[in-house]
Amino acid sequence: MEVLVIGAGPAGCTAAVALARRGIGCSVVELTPEVRPVGVGLMLQNSPLRALDTLGLVEACVDRGYVHRTVDMCDSQGGVRMVVDPPSLVPGKPSMVAISRAALADVLLSAVAAEGVPVRYGTTVTSLTDRGDSVDVAFTDGSSGSFDLVIGADGLHSRTRETVLPDAPAPRPTGQIIWRASAPRPPQVDRYWMYDGGPALGKVGLVPIAEDELYLWMLQTDTSVARPGPDTLLGALREQLEPFGGHVPAVAAALRPDVDLRSLQALLVPPPWHRGRALLVGDAVHTTTPHIAYGVGIAIEDSVIIAELLAAGDVDAALAAFAPRRWERCKLVVETSVQLGEWEQRPPADPSLFGRLSGRALGALAQPC
Repeated sequence: MEVLVIGAGPAGCTAAVALARRGIGCSVVELTPEVRPVGVGLMLQNSPLRALDTLGLVEACVDRGYVHRTVDMCDSQGGVRMVVDPPSLVPGKPSMVAISRAALADVLLSAVAAEGVPVRYGTTVTSLTDRGDSVDVAFTDGSSGSFDLVIGADGLHSRTRETVLPDAPAPRPTGQIIWRASAPRPPQVDRYWMYDGGPALGKVGLVPIAEDELYLWMLQTDTSVARPGPDTLLGALREQLEPFGGHVPAVAAALRPDVDLRSLQALLVPPPWHRGRALLVGDAVHTTTPHIAYGVGIAIEDSVIIAELLAAGDVDAALAAFAPRRWERCKLVVETSVQLGEWEQRPPADPSLFGRLSGRALGALAQPC
């Protein structure tokens, strides 16, 4: 069996490693000349860590990241309202690891290289021709090849989705924007702190992602006001952070100029997620907002599970089983995250709904996938 993976992000690289570990031949093409992760940091929670543990990659994430045991949920001034303490799902392994997106890319690409999987940068697919039991592929560099399966792991703006599922819905804005930035980690910021300023101010997260590094995010309602220019993003972010207390002022003063500001979008493509011998995984079919920090997590799970299904040797059976196995779980992540974002913009009368909804979702996601 030979599989082509389109995209060298977390979903694509995890798929390549998982396939290779099961003795399935694969190669990867990546449109960009090098992998450039979008954003600063992310949280790997207990379920994606369980998936990565099957590939022996948790230790590398721990070495490059920061182990978290709790999340302190605070008011805008740092008063702790609630402490979230998720369980570990693998004995001896942490329940949460925060890591920079660049470090996670290094971990996964190193694993891809260790498995001997070739990655062709600056190259992608121009056409897919399904032959029933194989796919003929033409590439942008003029070359071509034939594969038993093509896996599109090329993200929210997937070109593969346009080819394989041309009638799929388009990503939609959710009404919020997210600021992301990095800073050196002050010693007192030794855990994940989340500050809630309500609809008027938004939410802020301070997330250690290494012993000496920290990731700040800020969620706000999108008011459609003109965005600051690249040279003024840092000053604009600091201004937005001024009403917050706790550790936020110290971090705001130390922020680097690498500020990213973008609108949040969501996507949930109904099954099937394949046509013929071409399959979509990860953000290409289920892009979520960051409200329960599971976007990369369910993409990693997708990739581990498709490799598990393909290991039986029957491509058609694996394709038939994949989306039904993944649908409810991915739908839960996307719909829960979008609902939490809507409540942040228009709070419900009962504020306990936030905790109840996210708690139910995270409890369900801790179950075997």
